[in-house]
Amino acid sequence: MDSGVLSALDDLAGLGLDSMGVVRLIVDLEDAYGVQVPDEILDEKTFATVASLWAALSPLMPRR
Repeated sequence: MDSGVLSALDDLAGLGLDSMGVVRLIVDLEDAYGVQVPDEILDEKTFATVASLWAALSPLMPRR
């Protein structure tokens, strides 16, 4: 049974994240956090794992 918990090394494509999912994820993040995801980080490396996505996006997130 899937616990729904992600680990840093989870492969996002293996979890079902495809190109349309990436677009939806980016839009959701931009809307939820009021950030603009720069085109420069939109590549396969960024969306490879949970850790790589966090590393690319965390500097964009507002401090709370």
